[in-house]
Amino acid sequence: MAIVKMSEFDLLIRNKDVDALLLALQRYKNVMFKDKVAEVAGFSLYESTYDFEDNADKQNHIQSILKRLDEVKKKAGSKGNLFQDLGLKTMNFNELDQIVSDTDLDNILDMYAEHYESATHLVENFNIHFPWEDADFSTELLKSLENVKPIIGKVPNEHLDELVEVLSELKDIYFMYEPKKEEEASIMVVIPAPIYCDKVYVLVDKYEVELRSSISLHIEKYLEVMKMYLRRTLDKRANMDDRMSRLGLYQEILKAHYEALRNEALREESKQKFLSSEHVTYMSGWVYEEDWEAFEAVVSKVTESVYDLSLEKAEATSPEIPIKLRNNKFVSAFEPITNMYSQPRYDELDPTPLLAPFYAFFFGMMLADVGYGLVMGIVMFLAQKYLNLKKGTKDMVRLLMYVSIPTAFWGLIYGSFFGGIVPMKALVDIGSEYNTILVLALGFGIVHLFYGLAIKGYIYFKNDKKRYIIYDVILWYMTLLGAVVLVSQMFTDVMAPYTTLATIIMVIGMVGIVLTNGRDAKTAGGKAASGLYSLYGLTNYIGDVVSYSRLMALGLSGASIGLAFNMMVDMVSGMGFIGVIFGVFLFIGGHTFNLLISGLSSYVHSARLTYVEFFGKFFVGGGRAFKEFIAKPTYIDLEEE
Repeated sequence: MAIVKMSEFDLLIRNKDVDALLLALQRYKNVMFKDKVAEVAGFSLYESTYDFEDNADKQNHIQSILKRLDEVKKKAGSKGNLFQDLGLKTMNFNELDQIVSDTDLDNILDMYAEHYESATHLVENFNIHFPWEDADFSTELLKSLENVKPIIGKVPNEHLDELVEVLSELKDIYFMYEPKKEEEASIMVVIPAPIYCDKVYVLVDKYEVELRSSISLHIEKYLEVMKMYLRRTLDKRANMDDRMSRLGLYQEILKAHYEALRNEALREESKQKFLSSEHVTYMSGWVYEEDWEAFEAVVSKVTESVYDLSLEKAEATSPEIPIKLRNNKFVSAFEPITNMYSQPRYDELDPTPLLAPFYAFFFGMMLADVGYGLVMGIVMFLAQKYLNLKKGTKDMVRLLMYVSIPTAFWGLIYGSFFGGIVPMKALVDIGSEYNTILVLALGFGIVHLFYGLAIKGYIYFKNDKKRYIIYDVILWYMTLLGAVVLVSQMFTDVMAPYTTLATIIMVIGMVGIVLTNGRDAKTAGGKAASGLYSLYGLTNYIGDVVSYSRLMALGLSGASIGLAFNMMVDMVSGMGFIGVIFGVFLFIGGHTFNLLISGLSSYVHSARLTYVEFFGKFFVGGGRAFKEFIAKPTYIDLEEE
């Protein structure tokens, strides 16, 4: 359970082997190239002629087709599956390559492009604006334009540009206009959506448009062309669903091409990080220390052993080294919590195994319901077992599955099963024993903070700064333990016999903090002032401890909301059969709402206690994540053969 050790590599290969090597490394995955490499005599940055804009256009085109296909399916009554939408299809690289090579993407995209027209056309000296290019422009609205009487007139040239801009912003207006000529006015024809008719007449008056007929302006044939575009578009819309259903045969093919395009773009972007000469390309980056032999084997195979490779262990203090966390199945579920805050530095501890048990414990104490824990655990277990989820979704599912256990555990302690719908004997009644739960919450907080200080001491020991353990850990332990004993007497006299001893220990700790925590200052006065300021940090510890009262407060609020919904169910269930039916829906809806809102609060506040109170004692962060040399999957999860 640690940060994966990295090796830094420098590699020289023949220019002709670059593309083949990048393809092979995408199958290998565990390599990351440096963003910048040092200048080398005789080499210059790799010059790419790749058309990234065309690649991006094709990706966007594919996504628009897939989106439209989903709309057609929904219109046809085919219901989507939420979990299925979150999932991925699994495919190996050979299968993907076979699909891409056997199908013509440009031909498929051209089939779809037939449904669309350019937004602006020139028709015999007229510019035509088509509002239906907007994806939200419905067929029903398009049909309504057929029955609208065109508004025709001559607009003064000084107002033409502004009027065109205003009409374009209204979106649902079909119009054409004559570009400015030497004459003082230009012809304009407007066919507005019915809801905009009055507004267009107001604009006509505002911009001094002289209303005319198509006959008087001799534009009958141009008006007919304008109407022809409208009819033709309606005809296309009429059979679009049929065309789209045929395009549905290409859905999986389009997804494969999409993934291939993204990985192709990644390879080409990576080339721009390399240096090249007339015959040789130089690249540099990182691989896992344990896998350097596998990496070299890939290079050797592709280049037919014509390469120059140097590998050495990454320097521990370098801020450039990418971070890869590796933990067991339980701990790795909590890596997103660490990553949301920051990646650790290469020379730091991975805080994930240290935060995981406390995060789960605190989450459970705040949600605290047996029923909610069972629902979460069962649903997340089944989702993980039977669905091939995207990585981000899979991580969240595993996290929720694990925290469902302490949620059920604390539900047993509080005697809560769906807010008390099933009677259970509580070990601690959250509805009445507030002080007991508050003391427990603050006690857990003190343990959490002391644990954070202990980790800080371990880091000092590991870095051979043993005297700092006394200065920054032991002296604070003495001060805080003494303060805890003194403050505890506000609630109980159990610790009363130790008051004098606690006071002495606390005073020694405080004096020690003042004398040692200003050690970086240059002068005696500076050391004293800095030491006193460090002691003032005691107020921060008090605030930190009080923050853990949220463990009690959120548990109480969730229990109260659940109880309120149960009371509402009780009220309606006595109204006969209809009341029972309504009560069932109210119970399911109410507790689903409570589970979601209380679960979100538990997720956020457990993270807050981790980031502010816990990490603040020992964790710095600031590292950057190791990114595998493969595009994150959108539709297809690529795996090795």
